Amino acid sequence: MAGKILIVDDDLDGLKLVGLMLQGRGYQIVAAQNGLQALARAASESPDLIILDVMMPRLNGFDVLRRLESDPATAGAPVIMLSVRASEADVMHGLEQGALEYIAKPFDPWVVSAKVHLLLEELDSRGRQAYRQQLIECRRRNMQSLSRFFGAP
Repeated sequence: MAGKILIVDDDLDGLKLVGLMLQGRGYQIVAAQNGLQALARAASESPDLIILDVMMPRLNGFDVLRRLESDPATAGAPVIMLSVRASEADVMHGLEQGALEYIAKPFDPWVVSAKVHLLLEELDSRGRQAYRQQLIECRRRNMQSLSRFFGAP
């Protein structure tokens, strides 16, 4: 089994498209259509990776990511953000909150599938927690450097 992936998106067509692509690669798919469902499914299903939309009802993706990180049962779950909100500020915010990738909509489902596969392979080969923490720290340092360069507080 290639792993279990939680896809969280209120757009059913997008959810189905990504789900079918990943099922074709052997992944087990669990779905949620809003932020509250996402938190419940993440806790009950222990997915290997979460693909998380930002703009959703009941709880947006940034809030879901923050809650996932603060809950010991779900902290450290690898997250890929997938959203129409793709400004530099949105991408930086998602990465600073702990997402490992941020993919803008519209997206190529083949690219999403490839990124998921490569990310999970990399996490498995290096040890999920250690590699994830290394990525997050590297991105935080890069974001701090960019903020200082551009004069942000």
